[in-house]
Amino acid sequence: MSTDKPFRRINELVAALAAADKGLTSGALGADGLEAACDDARELYERLIVLRHKAREAQVGGQAVEAPPTKAPQNTMREPALPTVPEERSVRLDTRPPAEPAARQTSLIDAIEHTEKQEPAKAPAAHGAPEAAAKMAPSVAEKLEKAAVADLGKAISLSHKFWFVAELFNGDRISYEKSIEQLNAFNDLAEANAFIAAEVVGKLKKPADPEALATFNELVERRYA
Repeated sequence: MSTDKPFRRINELVAALAAADKGLTSGALGADGLEAACDDARELYERLIVLRHKAREAQVGGQAVEAPPTKAPQNTMREPALPTVPEERSVRLDTRPPAEPAARQTSLIDAIEHTEKQEPAKAPAAHGAPEAAAKMAPSVAEKLEKAAVADLGKAISLSHKFWFVAELFNGDRISYEKSIEQLNAFNDLAEANAFIAAEVVGKLKKPADPEALATFNELVERRYA
């Protein structure tokens, strides 16, 4: 994945997508144009996700100050005092992706191809073999979770990508992209683990989120399975 793509503002991305829509409607948008439109839409979505999180973080950080109480007119009922606003606390933004399978990024075709290469399990000879075989046989979902991946960039969903960038790469998307390229190119898992320890965890400005790191390591292990 190239990281030399020039930066474009949101309005430029919107204009490019509008032009692609016109080409798609008129039938003039070819395969290359459709691929470029997909990239533009993905970049626009990621940019909007970042802005949404920043907006939420600003809302959490800005605490309303309680107005001083005003004197109630005589012979009228005084309204109950509002609860005092607690002191501002340091809040860590939850960057975890919404509830979805963390590792089910391999396509069904890849999973089937991977499992077909494995030696078929022998059926139990004892009485009640069909029930035992049904319990022992892994489900399609379990196969997807453990299947090897050929490209980390394609195996990581957009929501997990944002999660990893925020928790493991100090919010630096370029550093994330370069690290994924390098993790795809190592000879074995030992080299990949050494890189993660030195260049990912070793360069964090805050302790790594255990859940994010465990999910990231699992995907890397599947890359070299």
